Formats: sequence, structure tokens, C-alpha cells
Amino acid sequence: MLRHLNGQVTKISISSNNYVNCTKYVSRSGLTFSGCFKHDANQLDETRGIYYTPNSPIISVYRENKITRHLENMKNIILKEIELLKFSSKKLLISYSNYKIEVYDYFIKGQLYQFNPIYSQGNLEIYEVPPPPDELDLAFDDCSGLGIYNHEIEFSSPTLVKGLFSTPGITYLIHLQNTTTISTKSADHGSDTIMLNPDRYYLITHPQKLTKREKA
Repeated sequence: MLRHLNGQVTKISISSNNYVNCTKYVSRSGLTFSGCFKHDANQLDETRGIYYTPNSPIISVYRENKITRHLENMKNIILKEIELLKFSSKKLLISYSNYKIEVYDYFIKGQLYQFNPIYSQGNLEIYEVPPPPDELDLAFDDCSGLGIYNHEIEFSSPTLVKGLFSTPGITYLIHLQNTTTISTKSADHGSDTIMLNPDRYYLITHPQKLTKREKA
């Protein structure tokens, strides 16, 4: 989880799977909802953020029609499923919506980081970050430029780019093999350039505001 200069937090996953995005949502009517709970000592507590979940859920419940239209009923249904399968003593992460329940017994919450960006243009920010673990074996694409909302970005030499899961907003991980000049242009913020060093990894990210009914 990355805290931006404006205080907003973006949740980011390098992997395209093996994560749970815990964002609370409740519709105006209150009949449609989603979110996450942590279970401990047979208690359910609301949780938010992003969790690494490398193993399959130990409980999966899916319905074509809504399981329930009431959040309190959903809590009771979850507790009954956990008790029925004799998982009441476990610490668990539960992801739920009106149509599904998924329960995990192995999960790690993403840490919150706040780096000093090496460059910013409006809400567009660039951070130098540690290299990803080799075992991830990430697939990058050769790219000469990117468009992120109203920002146009051009690289002076071919650059390895990977789009990441990111909410809210857009985030790319880039790997520079040569000294590279990045040119940015925005109708709101004009044009600019920055030179980045070779054999480094950088995040290029732009947050987007959550709706009033969503909570990260």
C-alpha cells in the first residue's frame, strides 16, 4: 500500500492473482455490499487494505442469486459456515459479497509505505523501488510510452514495462536497462523531462479518488 503526496493510499499487487482487495462497499439502499472480515476467537472484525493469499480458500460459497440482502445476516451465515467446518479456533480472512464468501487461513496484509517521489506532475508520481523477487519471474513488455489519464509519457529508449493491479488509479512497474530520459506532457501541467538511471526499478503511479461509498 502506497501513500501519495496528497495522503491518498493506493493498493498495489505485482501478481495478477493471489491477493484479496479488501474495500468496503455498501449501496445507497444497503442491500448490495462487499468487504472483508478478520475472524479470531469466533469474532468478526471489519478489515481493509490488501492481503497476499497464496493458497486457495478453505471455504468457497457462490450463488447465482444473492445469498442475503442484509449484512447482519451475512455475518451469521459466515459464522455458521466456520463453525460447521470446525474452523472456529482459526484466525481467518473472509472476503464477502452478496453472491460469494471466500475464507482464507493463510494471509499476509500488505504493508503501508510512504516514499519520497523522485518526480511528480500533478497527481502523477514516480518512485524508485526495490527490485521484485527473482522467483516471481515477471513478464515485462517493451514500451516507448504510456498514457495515464491526462498525462502522456515518452521514454527516450525502449523500456520494460509491466502493468500492475492498482486501486484506486493506475500503476506501472518499469525496469530501465539504459540511462533514460522520460518526457511528460499534460494539458493541465505542461511539459517536463526527468533522467532516470539504468538497471533500476521505478513505479509510475497516479491515484484516482474512491467514490463516497467505497472505503479502502
